[in-house]
Amino acid sequence: MKLRIELLVGVSLAVVGAVILMYSLVSGNSEMINIGLAGIFLGAIVLTIKGKEYVKRDTLSLTLRSYHESIRGIVEDLELEGNSLYIPPYENLPRGWTFIPLHKDFDIDPGRFGEDVAFLTNVGSEKQMGLLLRPTGLELLGRFEEHLEGEITSVGDVESASSSVLRALGLARGVYIKEDEEGFTIYVTPEDIGFCRRNISYCNKVACPICSSILLGLAKATSEIIEAGNFSIEGERVKVEARKLGGVREWM
Repeated sequence: MKLRIELLVGVSLAVVGAVILMYSLVSGNSEMINIGLAGIFLGAIVLTIKGKEYVKRDTLSLTLRSYHESIRGIVEDLELEGNSLYIPPYENLPRGWTFIPLHKDFDIDPGRFGEDVAFLTNVGSEKQMGLLLRPTGLELLGRFEEHLEGEITSVGDVESASSSVLRALGLARGVYIKEDEEGFTIYVTPEDIGFCRRNISYCNKVACPICSSILLGLAKATSEIIEAGNFSIEGERVKVEARKLGGVREWM
């Protein structure tokens, strides 16, 4: 009975989130977009909490697929060209956030960012326009810090905590992070490589909660904006190339 209730709650959250998201797009109410996204991913997290002992992988994939299709439609309709930027926590965004620039050749104005902003258009230059989204891996990042019993402060924290938590949740078998002066090369061994194969071409725009949580964790650990670059499949692993773009203050 407990399992059935948890499954019902997870599915209900995802469905309600999807309805809110669709309503916000149709009505033009940008403030509701993040609420809709939050509902979808809270539902996904609830479904995931029990791990592979209780929840089939295709259930999680189905939930995430609906989300990716919704976000892909938004990004394509807005003709967003840039890669996702993972913003570290600061005054305007105390939990960190993601931003997809309108253009590949972008500029950003973090002073205009905020959790209540979705479509950033009231800026000084078209290069600063884009879409602000609640990070898909925000809840998982919170679990990383629960595991550490404190906030993430280093790249080593991200690697060790993500490996342990994602393995415990049945989402990934391991995470390896290599850092250099320019950025990071991240290797993730997911439990459901099939989902990754189907969506890999779009992960630089909107990554799943697994990769999103790691990239957001790296932004927090380094206090730098992290640009999600190329995603590729190497055997049973996902390879992510990410670039450091400097701290928030450097862009103000």
